[in-house]
Order: sequence, then structure tokens, then C-alpha cells
Amino acid sequence: MQSGTIDFDRTAVKISGSVVVAAGSGNSGEPARDKKMNSEILDVAHFADVSFAPQSYQGTIAAPGDSTIQVTGTFTLHGTPHDLTVPMQIHIDGANCAAKTHFTVPYVKWGLKDPSIFILKVAKEVYIDLTLAGRLSPSNRF
Repeated sequence: MQSGTIDFDRTAVKISGSVVVAAGSGNSGEPARDKKMNSEILDVAHFADVSFAPQSYQGTIAAPGDSTIQVTGTFTLHGTPHDLTVPMQIHIDGANCAAKTHFTVPYVKWGLKDPSIFILKVAKEVYIDLTLAGRLSPSNRF
């Protein structure tokens, strides 16, 4: 993650902010595949960032403790915004807050090139695991 700030108001069920990740930071465990993905598919030279800007959430955020919510927002990939809803597990302990999510990005469906070739078939979607950690501002503490 390059940068990120998430603001939420659990009384008004509002969320905003942005999480920005370097487009070329993914690691599949296969350097040649990652190099091809970064240069030919993601074109990181022209589209260096991937971002998610949350706009709303459904569910209740416990204070303190664990919660599961659905966060809806705009996921921008290759310069194009896409609506996306992701499940998110939240843990609040005093001023500390952690969030985890796992979701799928259907990059071929969203218009990026399919890297499959005659012999090699590649999945047309990517699975993303994201873990965030931060501190609650005084106005958000429970």
C-alpha cells in the first residue's frame, strides 16, 4: 500500500477516503509472470496506481471488538473506475483498528488484455488479500 486514509462515522453509516496501491506491487510467486503482467497487462509505466475509494457500508461496526461489514466504493484499475462491494472484517481495540478483506478483481471483464496464450491459460480474474492497520482519531473512538 502506498497511502490510505479511511474516515467512517458509525452513527451515520458513512465512510470515505482512499486506499492507493502501486499497480506493480503484486507478487504471484512467479517473477516472469509478474513482469509480463506489469508491463503488458497493467501497463504500470502509464497506470502506476490502483485505488479504492469507499463510499458506503452496510452492517454495524462494534465498539470495541470484531465486525463484518460490506463496503461499496469505486475501484480504479488501469485508469478506469469500477463499482465494487467487498466484505471487510474490522477489529477495534481502543484506538487501534485493523481491517481485512479478500475479493476478486475481474480484470479481463473490466477491459484489460487476457494474457493467456495458446499453451498457457491464465485466470481472467485476480484474488486480492488486503490487510490495513491504523489508529482511530479521537472523534471516532468509542
